[in-house]
Amino acid sequence: MAEALGVSRGSFYWHFKDIFEFKARLLEEWQTRTTDAIIQELDTKQTDRDQLPDLMIRAHTARPQLDKAIRIWAEYDDEARARVTQVDTLRIEYIRKLLVTAGLDSDTAEKRARFLYAAALGDGAIAPDAAAPFSSDDLRDLAVLLSQ
Repeated sequence: MAEALGVSRGSFYWHFKDIFEFKARLLEEWQTRTTDAIIQELDTKQTDRDQLPDLMIRAHTARPQLDKAIRIWAEYDDEARARVTQVDTLRIEYIRKLLVTAGLDSDTAEKRARFLYAAALGDGAIAPDAAAPFSSDDLRDLAVLLSQ
């Protein structure tokens, strides 16, 4: 990483107290960029009816490499595993909230939120370098169907 940034390893680590702080900040930044910022943007710039379709389009067109790398790391690192669990919970809860706002009862919304989230994760695992198999229109139609 230091080489890619054009700095020495020593100057790279100067920014962090120790490796544990570096790892914690890396996980924090991952959550901020891939979850918190997206939720904030959708909440502030979208109408209720556009939020779920736009979230699904983002999820199915995003490049999954970073999420995949963090999830692999979480298989053997307790701190990473805890952060992945936290992010998964936040993401599923946000989808559930969008479905409740669309008119579903909380129990149905929870089940559909988990399904939508699992589908998005699985889509990235099927063919991560291929073009998205679903068009934006397909995803909007699916969002409407699952919101009813």
